[in-house]
Amino acid sequence: MKVICLVNEKGGSGKSTLSINLATALHRAGKQVILLDADPQGTARDWRDASPADADLPPVLAADRPNTLTSAFAGIHADFVVIDAPAKAEAMSAAIIGKSDIALIVVQPSAADVWASAAIVKMVQSKRSLGGVIEAAFVVNRATVGRNLTAEITSGDWNEYGIDQLENFVSDRESFKTSLAKGLSIFDTNDSKAKAEIELIIQEIENEKWF
Repeated sequence: MKVICLVNEKGGSGKSTLSINLATALHRAGKQVILLDADPQGTARDWRDASPADADLPPVLAADRPNTLTSAFAGIHADFVVIDAPAKAEAMSAAIIGKSDIALIVVQPSAADVWASAAIVKMVQSKRSLGGVIEAAFVVNRATVGRNLTAEITSGDWNEYGIDQLENFVSDRESFKTSLAKGLSIFDTNDSKAKAEIELIIQEIENEKWF
């Protein structure tokens, strides 16, 4: 079982949207996937509650405290667990990093997102220094092509954290917002470019042999 977490201590970076769509992509590829909602806001749970009864989507479990995270894992049997991590919850984020094989640090093209990611980087480094194994990479979300800050962030020139950055990124597309509101995924829309962005992220991770 591979555990992938989407993390950043800053709220609003789009962790839930990416978690939902990455989990759905793996699910649609025939993998057994659990989406673990570790955010007290419960966005992933609300999304799944809004889904049509016949929607082809992964199940969502709730585990938004460190002790419930441990007990949740005890009952999970799956190929992949995708964790939607909370913001501003250092103890919970540390517990999630401890359980994860892959940490995707979600950043929007903003200085605030970059600064907030430093806390997660320290958690990843701490796990490694104690002998733990975890792959980690920044993934840029809600990028708007043509803006200077977007170009700077997607280029990776800003990144001095010693953590890789995925070459592929996710653009700021209305289809992500509308599909989420309907309890669906980007794969239930006609937005082929958005679907390709999610699939390319998974392909890049596979190419790194992290799966």
